[in-house]
Formats: sequence, structure tokens, C-alpha cells
Amino acid sequence: MTISKFRTVILGNFDGLHRGHQQLIGLGRQIADLHQEELAVFTFYPQIQQYFDKNFCYLLTEQQKNRGFQKLKVDWIESMPFTEGIATLSPEEFVENILVRKLHARHAVVGFNFSFGYKGAGNPELLRELGGHYGIEVTVMEPCCADGEVVSSSAIRKYLQAGDVEKANALLGYAYSIEGPVVRGNEIGRTIGFPTANILPAKGILLPAKGVYAARTWVESQCYDGILNIGMRPTISHSVGLNIEVNLFDFDRDIYGQVIRSEIHYFLRPETKFDDLDGLRAQLEKDKRNTEKFFAERKNF
Repeated sequence: MTISKFRTVILGNFDGLHRGHQQLIGLGRQIADLHQEELAVFTFYPQIQQYFDKNFCYLLTEQQKNRGFQKLKVDWIESMPFTEGIATLSPEEFVENILVRKLHARHAVVGFNFSFGYKGAGNPELLRELGGHYGIEVTVMEPCCADGEVVSSSAIRKYLQAGDVEKANALLGYAYSIEGPVVRGNEIGRTIGFPTANILPAKGILLPAKGVYAARTWVESQCYDGILNIGMRPTISHSVGLNIEVNLFDFDRDIYGQVIRSEIHYFLRPETKFDDLDGLRAQLEKDKRNTEKFFAERKNF
């Protein structure tokens, strides 16, 4: 099949690549294939929220997002930092400079709440009008809903920050995960029969609420069930700072320095301070049983 010199371009932030984003990209793929065009995504990283809020946290790193685009069969990724120069473009300048000159768009695909141009003055209706001047056909996707709720990155953040990972995962369409290299901790867990891998997440990534979770962790190409803790380790008197550590069931290997990814599936309990390590060990044994039960009930998950 010969690909034309024009592109179908999907526009958005795509933070999280949730079910709505997946549906939008699937729609773009259909349009691109119909017209034998290359499918391109135009997005910002750092994105507009970080431009106005330096404490903004992402659901995915740029590398994770780009891997997701590739899995969704996107041919071309155009990722730009949201800068003052971009922020001050008028809607007309955005269409001419970005869609026409830079991306050679013949079709554009956006969500129902897409905005663009200076102070977000542009909306899908204006994009249709402006695109028409350059022969760009615009398709607007209606809201994507799951369990009666509009799927959005802000809703997913809300659920994660409340520890409700099951609702967050329902909107994402996959299990939220924490990824990073394994770094050395104080190795207290090893002394009570629950050795943990301490994960150093990327800066600026949203962490779910503090607590203990049922998790599935990928080490290279193998997956292990386990218990993931996000918190301050209050039982350990000399523990300092927030820790992300995971105990992998039936696992005993040295993986320091390796990058692992822990999928977070279920909130087991809040972080708790115990009187001693024996109390902590007893609770971890309960956590392990509850985690095994959780995954056993979801064998086909």
C-alpha cells in the first residue's frame, strides 16, 4: 500500500493513554487507513499543565507514553514542549504553523473538549472552520464513558490519590504501574522473611495514596505477584522519606540496578505503625494471603 504525503493527525495531551485516548487513536487509525495516510500524533511534553503548575504530576513518563503510541500503531509522534512561544500562538497560527506546515495534515482527529491556541481560544468547531480553509477534514470524537463516568485523566488522578486503584484502572483500561530501577534500602524486610525491591520512580510521576497494595511486578519478561508498599515505613525508626518497595512472591534474585515495573491492582490497607517487627511480620503474612486470594479470584485477569 502506498502512503500519501499527507497525514491523519490526532491532537491531545494523552497523559495516561486511557480508554478515551485509545478510542481516539483507534478512530484516527481507521481514518488514516481509509485514506492511505500516515497516522501522526501531535502532543506536548512537558505539557500545558506543567507550564502553569510546576508541581504537576504525570500518569506516564514520556518514554512510557511513546511506547504506548507504538503499541497503538501510531506511525509518527510529534512531541513538543509547551513553551511561551506555543502558548501565544493564535488558533489561526496554530493550524497554519503546526497542522499545515509542520505536519501536512489532511485529516485531524480530536476529542470533544479539545482546545488550542492562545488561552485555549480554539475549540473543535473553530478547528473545523479553520481546517476547511486548508482542506483539512476534522473528526470530533464524543466522550468515552466507563461505568457511567466520562473517562478523563483528572478523574484517574482523583481515584489514584484516594487509593481507589480499581476505579482508576477501569478508566485507564489497564493497571496503573510504577516503573524504575531497583535501589538499595535498609534491608529490614529481609530479616523478617519479606525482602523487598525498592523502586526509584521517575521524577514528576503521580504516586497513588500511601498504603499497601496487591501488585504484579515485571522483572525482565517474567511477572510475579506481590505486595507493594507506598509510604514512610513508620515501624522502622530510622526510615527517612517516601519509599516504594515491593515484596515479590517466590522470588530470590539480586536485581539491584534493574528497571522493574509494578502494576498496582488493589488497595489492601492503609499504612500502619506496628509496635515491633513481629507485628509487622504478622500483618505482612495477612497481606500476602489477601493478595494471593485477590489474584486467585481473577485467574483470567
